[in-house]
Amino acid sequence: MEQFNSILVIPDVHGRSFWKGSVSDAYDHIIFLGDYLDPYSFEGITVRKAHANFLEIIEYKKQNAERVTLLLGNHDMHYASEAFYEVAGGSRYDYNMAPTFKQLFLQEKDLFQLAYEAEVGGQRYLFTHAGVNRAWYQRHQEAVGTLDARHLNRMLSTDEGIRAVGDVGRSRGGFYPTGGPMWADVSEMYFAPHFSDFYQVIGHTQQTKDPIIEESFACLDCRRAFIISDKGILPL
Repeated sequence: MEQFNSILVIPDVHGRSFWKGSVSDAYDHIIFLGDYLDPYSFEGITVRKAHANFLEIIEYKKQNAERVTLLLGNHDMHYASEAFYEVAGGSRYDYNMAPTFKQLFLQEKDLFQLAYEAEVGGQRYLFTHAGVNRAWYQRHQEAVGTLDARHLNRMLSTDEGIRAVGDVGRSRGGFYPTGGPMWADVSEMYFAPHFSDFYQVIGHTQQTKDPIIEESFACLDCRRAFIISDKGILPL
C-alpha cells in the first residue's frame, strides 16, 4: 500500500470540467471516483461534450500514469461490461453512443480499476465509486476474499465478480438489501457496523451542496474536488 502526503480526489464527473482547474503537480496522487459519462440534462452538458471531456481525462491519465488513478462507476461499467448491464441496467444509458463508449472502454481497459487504497497521515483509505458496505461483503465474502483493493479489483476479471459488484439495493430500485461498490446508496453505509481497518471515500450519491463526512466514510459527490492530507478531508 502506497503512502502519500496528499491525495486529490475528483468525485463524479458526468461530463463536467471542474477537474481541469483542480489537477496539478502539487498533489502526490490524484484519484477520480468514476462516472465520467451520462451527463444530467438539466446541467446543459451535451453527450458530445461529455465524450470529449472523457477523452481528455484518459489522455491526462496516460500522461501521468503513476500519479493518476481512474476508478469505474456504474455509469461507466454499464458500457464497459455486458454482464454488468444485465444485472444492473443503465441509468441515463445512451443507446446512440453506447457502441462508441463500449469500444473506448475495451481499448483503454487497463487504465481503469474498481478500487484503490493508500495511506495518508497514518490513516488507511479505501476508494471505490459507491462504497463497500458490510452486508454486501458478507454476501460475497467467499468470492471477494480479503477485503482490500487488490481483491476487489480481481472481481472485474470474471462475469461472476462483475455481477456481484453490480448488485443494486432496494433503496436504488434493486432486489438486494444493499448494493455493491458501484451501485450502493450512501444510506446503506449506515446499515451495519463499519470496517475498522480503513476509512472509505466514495461518490455516487449526489449531494445538493456539501459532502457527507462521517467517522468511517465520506461521500464527496458534490461537483468539486477534495484534498486528503494529515489534516483530513477538505474541499479544494
